[in-house]
Amino acid sequence: MSRTFSKFFIPALLTGCAYSGPQVENIVPKDQEKWLSGVVSEPKIAGIEHLVVYGDSLSDPGNLSRNTFQFVLPHEIYYKGRFSNGPVWADYVSNALNWTMDNYAVGGAATRAGKFPENLVVTPFPKQVEKSESRLSELDKAKTLIAIWIGPNNYLRNGYEYQNADKTPKVELLKKGVTKNIGEIKAQIELIMEKGFERFAVGTMPELGGILRNPKGGATASDETLFLATKLHNESLLLMLDSLKSKHKNLNLAVYNAYDINRATYEDPKAYGFNNLKEPCFVGSLSGDFYGAQVFCDDPMGHKFWEYLHPNTKMQCFYAVQFLADIEGHKFIGGYTKEKGIARCLEISNKKDVVTKSN
Repeated sequence: MSRTFSKFFIPALLTGCAYSGPQVENIVPKDQEKWLSGVVSEPKIAGIEHLVVYGDSLSDPGNLSRNTFQFVLPHEIYYKGRFSNGPVWADYVSNALNWTMDNYAVGGAATRAGKFPENLVVTPFPKQVEKSESRLSELDKAKTLIAIWIGPNNYLRNGYEYQNADKTPKVELLKKGVTKNIGEIKAQIELIMEKGFERFAVGTMPELGGILRNPKGGATASDETLFLATKLHNESLLLMLDSLKSKHKNLNLAVYNAYDINRATYEDPKAYGFNNLKEPCFVGSLSGDFYGAQVFCDDPMGHKFWEYLHPNTKMQCFYAVQFLADIEGHKFIGGYTKEKGIARCLEISNKKDVVTKSN
């Protein structure tokens, strides 16, 4: 769900100074990826053993960081190159289920290719699918679940194009944009289906309106435009998925209700262990530059956002919990309750020997 990288990517490539500030590894409990291990008692009840993930920064396991040789998302600030201070939802899910995984998600990805210089390092959804073709040909189709969670960057980066000078949305133009975006998601689902895959989980878009803004970021859409974009996108996505299921009787597709769990944390943050939704824990850029003192916040797990746009690993745990609940409801797994998963995520706390300040 990453914004335009231009303001962060180029400067990062021109700097290579030794880093002496706080380390994200010091605030993450050991083996955090395994946090949800054991919450699912029948992970292979439907015969699924492998997960393939396509998406953006919410799912990126370090791909953008590798693509930029850590000039973007340095590991000292971003956990193993993820857009967070710990594992992302797919890490939690694969460990909870003891499934193997291929994760092609790249931060900044949209449903189509971006502009220069992002397109040098950001792999859009269609290219992710293209890149995975060889691997897909090797997989047992009956034992594989395809997870797709994409869309926010189409609006976060370009949403201002859908609004008037007074920042009110151009409704009809936005509707046309949403239709195009959803059509591009549909095209890739059908392309993967043509390769013999029938089991899918497709995610709704989390609320974009009201999201934190990086003060040094580029032009962005207004909250009014982003609220409407989220609503229209998710409504159109669900209609498209219903249409696909009606057209392809062999398609076994679960909706990953990411919007719902994210909305719940806004409505009752304390119930999810969050005490700060208005400020990021790391106040800085994607290239690891601090906007001020080189310190993290004192309560990394209590801040819902690690940096301005991206959630912390506790929120990622809740995203994993929702994913597990949705695929359990679709009988892809068994022996799991959402309540059990939420309780486990709530136990995530700051590492006792937390180090937030540089020496």
